[in-house]
Amino acid sequence: MTKFNRNDYLYTPLFCEENIWKLVESLYTNQFAKPIDVLFIINEAQSVAVFNQNQSLNANPVIWDYHVVLLAQINNESVIFDFDSRCEFPTPIEKYFHVSFPLTNNIYENFLPYIKKIKAIYYFEHFYSDRMHMFGVINKEKFPDYEIIQPEKSIEKLSLTQCRDINLTGEYSEIMLPDDYLGFVLLK
Repeated sequence: MTKFNRNDYLYTPLFCEENIWKLVESLYTNQFAKPIDVLFIINEAQSVAVFNQNQSLNANPVIWDYHVVLLAQINNESVIFDFDSRCEFPTPIEKYFHVSFPLTNNIYENFLPYIKKIKAIYYFEHFYSDRMHMFGVINKEKFPDYEIIQPEKSIEKLSLTQCRDINLTGEYSEIMLPDDYLGFVLLK
């Protein structure tokens, strides 16, 4: 598999949705990998457990209000790009799901992760972030130093709020448990 250096890509801590948008933009531009789905890891309680994260203490999960990663294809292999994971960048999807969601059958409901898949091209063309969710949470100097992401060609906008809403799906998105999503990808 082609090796990528995560340091070669734009990254701002706590802005995973923008980091992934910028990665999709780069992959479409450079054609190193084919973006497939942007995956929002969410639940109604806004407290998902994701294991094997850089901020994890020992074998404990990080509890994110949400997290965003990218499924892409490299030489017909399905891989996950996660800037915040201890896994290789990227890592094969089976390995990523095995170490990131090892206890989905035995985890407390408030921490159970759901995958909201959004087609990468739709996300790239429609997503916008006004960054309102971070105002008052972190200092302004920790925000990305580039302009906010806005769709160029589309009137229809996909907000971060829509992406994080577990009850809102449509023709562009679908909700699954991690094991179901993994099975879906492996059957293709």
